[in-house]
Amino acid sequence: MTKKSDFDCRSKSTCILFALGIAFGIAFSLAPMWLQAQQTPDWMFALEGSYVGRFEVEANDSEEIVARDSRIDGLRNGKEDGFVLQISIESNEEIEKSAQMWTWNQAEGVIEVAALSDRQAQTSKWFVSSEGLTTTLTRGASDEGKAVIERWRLERLPGQLRWDKSINTGDGEWQFRWRYVLDEFVD
Repeated sequence: MTKKSDFDCRSKSTCILFALGIAFGIAFSLAPMWLQAQQTPDWMFALEGSYVGRFEVEANDSEEIVARDSRIDGLRNGKEDGFVLQISIESNEEIEKSAQMWTWNQAEGVIEVAALSDRQAQTSKWFVSSEGLTTTLTRGASDEGKAVIERWRLERLPGQLRWDKSINTGDGEWQFRWRYVLDEFVD
């Protein structure tokens, strides 16, 4: 009987060690894929924090720029692959609020922006080009019923964030639409 129980203990412990080896092997082989899927590009961390400043937009049918007080609060999302932006713009004694979720899609190499404004959700995908302190997001869009190339440019300067929107109708000219000039908010 002792020989049988010794054999059972050895075979059980061997089976347990074998199962643990397989489990650790699977965990270590999947770890790089899991880490890569969670990686947020460095430039996106410029969105983290609170910024206050102004939102500039052209007045209707004129060259005049209208400036409004604005605030952007950026927080990392729960999956650690993007950020949630809360945007506030003061207009005519009212505050317009909107929210955006910026998510890095590793498989496609694009940023997915889900915007919520006036209880309506819109999702778009943006191609990314980043060099130094400037990151450019580009996509196809429409403006006043015409097909255009839309470009958002983000610049992270010391203590400041700049974000502007331009469009190109295909003639090679970039037309200004709006701009945020924001300083880091310090309590």
